[in-house]
Amino acid sequence: MRKRTLYFLIGIVILFLGSLIADLAGTAGDFKVFGHGAPIRQGLDLQGGLRVLLTAVNSKTATDDAMNAALDVITKRVNAYGVSEPLVQRVGSTSIDVEVPGVKDPSQLRDTLGSTGTMTIYGMGTLPVLAAGVTFPYTNVTKLCDASGQPTPCIVAKGNELDLSQIATSFDSVGSPQVNFGVKGAAVNRLGNYTTINAGNKATMAIVLDGKVVTDPSTQSAITTGSGVINGIGSVDEANSITIQLKYGALPIAFRIDASDQVSATLGPASVHSSIIAGLVGMGIVVVFMLLYYRLPGLIADFALIIYATMVFAVFKLLPPSGVTLTLAGIAGFILSIGMAVDANILIFERLKEELRAGKTLGAAIEAGFNRAWTSIRDSNISTMITCAVLYWFGQNFAASVIVGFATTLFIGVAISMFTAIVITRTFLRLIVRGNVSYNPSWFGAGLDTVARDRKSARASNQ
Repeated sequence: MRKRTLYFLIGIVILFLGSLIADLAGTAGDFKVFGHGAPIRQGLDLQGGLRVLLTAVNSKTATDDAMNAALDVITKRVNAYGVSEPLVQRVGSTSIDVEVPGVKDPSQLRDTLGSTGTMTIYGMGTLPVLAAGVTFPYTNVTKLCDASGQPTPCIVAKGNELDLSQIATSFDSVGSPQVNFGVKGAAVNRLGNYTTINAGNKATMAIVLDGKVVTDPSTQSAITTGSGVINGIGSVDEANSITIQLKYGALPIAFRIDASDQVSATLGPASVHSSIIAGLVGMGIVVVFMLLYYRLPGLIADFALIIYATMVFAVFKLLPPSGVTLTLAGIAGFILSIGMAVDANILIFERLKEELRAGKTLGAAIEAGFNRAWTSIRDSNISTMITCAVLYWFGQNFAASVIVGFATTLFIGVAISMFTAIVITRTFLRLIVRGNVSYNPSWFGAGLDTVARDRKSARASNQ
């Protein structure tokens, strides 16, 4: 049992140090780990972002079903772009309002949101090579590249023949960005036939996205597997934008950008500073209360609370795929979880006091306190986590990102608080027992002072 407690202690120390390093990386000045940091992701209300108003080009095509489908596609594109806590909602019957925090390239995001995302691959034969970015001049082409002698240009693959599972951003042998794609159905044979016939004869195959030429590369070898790459892309951001447009579907209707502007943070630095102060004050009050009322166990709970805070903050920064985006509501959920983090400790310590009053030894009282309080801790925390799950579902399905942030941070906090109470606090108390330290019942909280005095009087009378 002693070795097991020692192993737990070593694990807790490693976990604490790892969490502390993760907390400091990208937060405390220029401190980095292996050249990398993990900055805090802030929501739109804390750092501002970009607001784009998309309006249907043709109001007659903007049916309720079409607008709802477009809303779903745009939401997927925004999420895949690497931002969290976006606000995507319909405005009136023909417009969609999009707000995203902390965008790196506003122009690229605007293009990603406004484009329809329809790609067509054309067999160009020996026609003049088209430059990237120009408008595709052969807009009336409908012929398919089915026959070996088919006049060019002809269609090798249409947008609905793309295999979405194969679309991804990658890099070529020299580190240049490219987009992997694949085709399915009859397009596999068309692609194979065209590239086999024209391999090595300087014939080109134009890849056109939303009427613009992405690249018009020459056919170097036969593509018989239905998989290929789009190369000649200028940057990783551009490659990611193409990947998002292709993978998450074409918009059912065309949109134009009616308005686009930067959104300032709805909360100034003073509000953020006040929130941090409120969190520190709340945590300080909890620490003082636990120390005064529960004394030695309270001191242990305070240490566990500090470890808890470092772990939660580390999870916020490192949670896949890109960490938790903190909004004011998310910070409120975290602050609330601090108070709930000691809830399990209170249940355990009250049970511990009852066992000590019953005359049990310290070791037996600690084990009984944890074992008998576990069911109450489990049920209360699971109830809270179920509530968080319901709030998260509601926020996701009704575009209430504020609720999503609150539910996420509270859920993480409650889950980690169960671990710190049952594992960390218990390990620290076991260390006291293993140290064979004689104890005074008054060390273990208010209400045991009488027990301590009775024992002291009994020892005096026996002498």
